Amino acid sequence: MKNLFFLSVILLFASSCSTLRPASSGNPVPVNDWQKKPSIEFINNVSINPRANTDIASANNKRKNGLYKQPHIVSYHVLPIEDFSSLQFKYAILEDASVEEMQNEKLLGFMEEWYGAKYHFGGNGKDGIDCSAFVSTLLSTVYGISSLPRMSKDQYFSTPRVPKSQLQEGDLVFFHTYGKRKTVTHVGVYLRNNKFVHASIAGVMISNMGDGYYADHFVGAGRVVNQGMKAGASAN
Repeated sequence: MKNLFFLSVILLFASSCSTLRPASSGNPVPVNDWQKKPSIEFINNVSINPRANTDIASANNKRKNGLYKQPHIVSYHVLPIEDFSSLQFKYAILEDASVEEMQNEKLLGFMEEWYGAKYHFGGNGKDGIDCSAFVSTLLSTVYGISSLPRMSKDQYFSTPRVPKSQLQEGDLVFFHTYGKRKTVTHVGVYLRNNKFVHASIAGVMISNMGDGYYADHFVGAGRVVNQGMKAGASAN
């Protein structure tokens, strides 16, 4: 009898324990997926960021409060490459400028015609020309100015001074080449971007005013060409 009683008690506890355990065949307790993963993946590796709704709400609040700024869109108008000549491309490179800036066709043609002409003191032709004669010829041919004195020193004193920071195409730039003496002995015509065209001892060429020699020997600049003259030269 006693053994039968203990057996009954054991069977009773065994059957009651199964009611205390969670059913193995049921659904598991749900877990917060937003905490478990940074994003939920769908088919074909497409996922959604759980913070996206928050970002959209934040942007909408900024729009409502006037804090949202529309992205700034810049549009560029680019002319077809066939609209520019080979001279424009060549001198854009030599002047370190954009091809769109090469609008003075008379000036481009003049420089092309004289580029590389030999230097000769006192000369005024393509077989040999000096700096002041070259400047006088350029101004007369391109801008119609024929009243410029022949010598560079006289050209300096006959033109109003222009600050180096305000140089523009057609201005004259003057240099001294006799050691420490500041007497003007050389002249060229300013183009742009510190570049000027002149008849140097190496021939007619384009040089950089920022180069050591010219920077150290720069005396000043003078203006004889106004904007109206340049506009007329570009149009013809």
